[in-house]
Amino acid sequence: MKNHPLIKSLLTLRGNPRACVYTEPLWGIPHSLYQPFAALYMASLLLTDSQIGIVASTSMFFQAISALISGAVTDKLGRKRTTFIFDIISWSIPCLIWAFSQNFWWFMVASAFNGLYQITSNSWTCLLIEDAEKSAMVSIFSFIHMSGQLAVIFAPLSGILVNNLTVVPAMRILYSFSFLSMTAKFIILYFYSNETQIGKVRLEETHGFSVFKIMSGYGEIFRRVFSSSAMILSLAVTTIFTITSMITANFSGLYITGNLMIPQHFLAYFPILRSAVIIIFMFGIQSKLDNFGFRYPMLAGIFIYIISHIVLIISPKENLPVTMLYIFLEACAYSLVMPRRDSLTALLIDPDERARIFSIMTVLNLSINIPFGYLAGWLSDIDRRLAFFANIFIFVIAFILIARSKKLLNKENINKSMIN
Repeated sequence: MKNHPLIKSLLTLRGNPRACVYTEPLWGIPHSLYQPFAALYMASLLLTDSQIGIVASTSMFFQAISALISGAVTDKLGRKRTTFIFDIISWSIPCLIWAFSQNFWWFMVASAFNGLYQITSNSWTCLLIEDAEKSAMVSIFSFIHMSGQLAVIFAPLSGILVNNLTVVPAMRILYSFSFLSMTAKFIILYFYSNETQIGKVRLEETHGFSVFKIMSGYGEIFRRVFSSSAMILSLAVTTIFTITSMITANFSGLYITGNLMIPQHFLAYFPILRSAVIIIFMFGIQSKLDNFGFRYPMLAGIFIYIISHIVLIISPKENLPVTMLYIFLEACAYSLVMPRRDSLTALLIDPDERARIFSIMTVLNLSINIPFGYLAGWLSDIDRRLAFFANIFIFVIAFILIARSKKLLNKENINKSMIN
């Protein structure tokens, strides 16, 4: 087992990548406990599907604003300090608000704070990869995804709580625990990480400049993004899967419990099946797919995503095996698509301007996403199946885009081991 490529990579991690990867379960475990029941918690506090969609769109709006300034803030404060400050603001504080939420407006305030996580997403990504070996990128992102999956083994605890206490009191406990665990993670990461070499350079270059002065150069960064066909492709791919992930996260649980009549506490067990599939995939299959390049695994993953949604839509009521088949297929698709999506973005961005380019691309991604939360909620209010039909349509667009991407990717001379 220790000779497996992923295990070797994990044991040889040093510096910031090690600090980021090793502390990730302190965030991943509590997140995996409350996430399956987040939409159900809102519904239990009498939010409609449309209101749940509005909360999702509000989060996207604040994510877009925070993403816009994230590059400048990250350069001004440094990767390490920015990560600590905005982790507390965007995760610790919302967890406390969620723990005591009473109605729609509490969730709106929490979503505004939580939307600021795009700042720490930028700084944390820079902290993770800037001093890492380029050849280790896929392994590092595989670990990040896999650590979240390993955390899901604790998910039955939330199912037990919900089954014994009902959704609302159980979620108040889970959100309180999340506040404690995540805050501990942020403190540990702060003390065991160091400012990156690029971060030190940017700190010196931005010394004496305000955040808004630093942002004044965004026009040139914007032009740089849109002068690169490969970065446009990366933006399109990231945007597409942000939309579909948001729709799935917010409405699949409501559909499974409300329409398919699967008992609520099963929402805590489905992530275990999903994570088991992803972990097996990462260890048993992922490394064997390198010879197939980037496009073919991605296309296979998108095709499986489409099949999984069709299975969900046609699933009969109270049929647990068919629902589990949907979970299995969705996990296979995730394993094929998401690490490659993240790796593609990391490889395409100019390392000297990573923070600001990442900021601009994230703003564009989230700005496009803002109306889709409300749109998905509106469709779900009409018929909950319509949100998943919308996802299928978006997956078809993604399939066509990736299928036609070979020439674009080759033109940019991106790491050819990633491309077929």
